[in-house]
Amino acid sequence: SELKRGIYHKTRWGNVRPGWHLECAAVSQKYLGTAYDIHISGADETFPHCENIIAINRAFSGHSGARYWIGAELILVDGRKMSRSLNNAVTIAHLKENGYRGRDIRFFLLGMNYRKPISYSEKALQMARNTVKKIDTFIHRLQVIDNHAQDDPDVDQMIYDLHLDFEKALDDDINISGALAALFGFVGKINVPLAQGEISGPDARKIIKALEKINEILGIMDIGEQTLHHDVAELVQKREGARKAGNWPEADLLRDQLTALGVEVLDSHQGTIWRFK
Repeated sequence: SELKRGIYHKTRWGNVRPGWHLECAAVSQKYLGTAYDIHISGADETFPHCENIIAINRAFSGHSGARYWIGAELILVDGRKMSRSLNNAVTIAHLKENGYRGRDIRFFLLGMNYRKPISYSEKALQMARNTVKKIDTFIHRLQVIDNHAQDDPDVDQMIYDLHLDFEKALDDDINISGALAALFGFVGKINVPLAQGEISGPDARKIIKALEKINEILGIMDIGEQTLHHDVAELVQKREGARKAGNWPEADLLRDQLTALGVEVLDSHQGTIWRFK
């Protein structure tokens, strides 16, 4: 046992080893204080673990500790709890080694309300990755807009509705499905004039700013301005020139060279859109 290995504290009651519940209560009190915002754990640990933490906190300070106690449901693999003890756990490091980014994994986990279990599968992760890529493409299309289109008076209202619906959903017991529906509804509305080249530069910047605010919560979007190495920038520029001149073989050759450098290019009304793969 740990006591025999010298892992204990000397007390007037003898040599003792603090239990898991006491450890969590002590760590939170030390680093977060007697009152902090959120404690989150697996739903299967509500009793006895979380209830014991609350009891210890109240005995020590008179406060329960967290203002909100969230018990998230489990991740399932083939209908069984993902667990190291069952030898079916998948690590984030493993997923990243297989080409998934942190944003892809995060979006997968956001795909279900915290009160419901979520089933892990390669297919579900691929769908999450594809959705994140679509959002990235939408943002990058906005970032390259440089035109003389007129401002759309409806954009301000759509942005207002996005924030209102997004916050309303989160206020409803963190209804992430409703919040994501508000986001994708907004993207769908903007995509119509965007595809026709009718979004102005000022409106594009307003939209990006609104998405930055949403992303402070979701953390799934790649909104930061990307910079290209000089050689890559030159290839993108050359390909755009070849495309405009109708020199498709040259444009395809340059696309292949960019692909080899890990850069994906897409053609749109606004010109060439690029992103790192």
